[in-house]
Amino acid sequence: MVVLIIMAYQETPGTGMAGTLESGNRASISVIIPVYNCETTVEKAILSALEQSVRDIEIIVVDDGSADRTRQIVENLAAVDHRIVLIALPKNVGVSAARNIALARAAGDWVAVLDADDWFRPDRLRSMLLAAERLDADLVCDNLRLFDHALGRVVGTTCFGARRSATRLTVRRLFDLDHAFRRHHLGFSKPMIKTAFLREHGISYNSRYRVGEDFLLLAEVVLNGARAFLLPSADYVYVHRIAPSTRTAAPNSRADTGFDHIRKSCSHLLGMYGHRMDKAERRGLARKRKSISDWLAYMDALAALRQRDFGRFFVMIRRRPILLFIKIHTMRNRLQDLLMIQWSRLGNFRNYTE
Repeated sequence: MVVLIIMAYQETPGTGMAGTLESGNRASISVIIPVYNCETTVEKAILSALEQSVRDIEIIVVDDGSADRTRQIVENLAAVDHRIVLIALPKNVGVSAARNIALARAAGDWVAVLDADDWFRPDRLRSMLLAAERLDADLVCDNLRLFDHALGRVVGTTCFGARRSATRLTVRRLFDLDHAFRRHHLGFSKPMIKTAFLREHGISYNSRYRVGEDFLLLAEVVLNGARAFLLPSADYVYVHRIAPSTRTAAPNSRADTGFDHIRKSCSHLLGMYGHRMDKAERRGLARKRKSISDWLAYMDALAALRQRDFGRFFVMIRRRPILLFIKIHTMRNRLQDLLMIQWSRLGNFRNYTE
């Protein structure tokens, strides 16, 4: 049975049919996969969800107006596994809006997001579910396995919390783990969130932002008082948007785009939740916003240098000396990437916190 919903986009969720498990049993987890022109990667992503050791899941795939064979591939997979629900949109509405459509139809107790060019390791959802129940959590977040698309293999893992135990994710820790100069941002992670918590607090993806939407949702959940935890496991395989080995962008990557959107999202959080934050938390979010502004200025300075506009370049350096520090910082990051790759060739994956 293929469950297919073809619908016109609505900003406010609530219309249309929700896909259910054929057996009539409630899904424990709803896996949400927004897809757009990703015919080369979508099958692997969906199969990684289907092959989870947790079987009572539903997989809601929102085709965001793809012009390639993406929708056909999803339909073929849905024809042989009733847990797949395909929602086909007639036009592209953006990743945030597409995820919101899926969230409105999620029947699972938990929601887990998967990008169409990434994949899960087989026991990821079970281990997260067990940890969430043990911790009485509203949100659990694991680390990322970093896949280098140029090399075609995993080259390392992140380490956002403690190495062997769960770490409470506080507002301050969240902001500290997601500023522009970190090598790996917590905002890239894909947490599993209790569906009832999202609905109780009216939290969804902000469709005004097509970049940085993951961080914004994560921040809103934590700022609304969720019991959130960072797990030591690393079972989400994340295709690095910029290959550590070659510095080339992955297909369908949104890397190096939308930084102004991310900066505006920080202002949005300060406006909406600033009164709930203490001084240290507001300072942490302000630092994150400033780091993005500094990064944008650094990119402008590099552009001036490439154009041989040395006068403008030196004016920018004089006005913002931190740009020299950013250059040193990027060189250090590059060296760490190369060391990480060399270490991975020995079959070892070191955890990186920066």
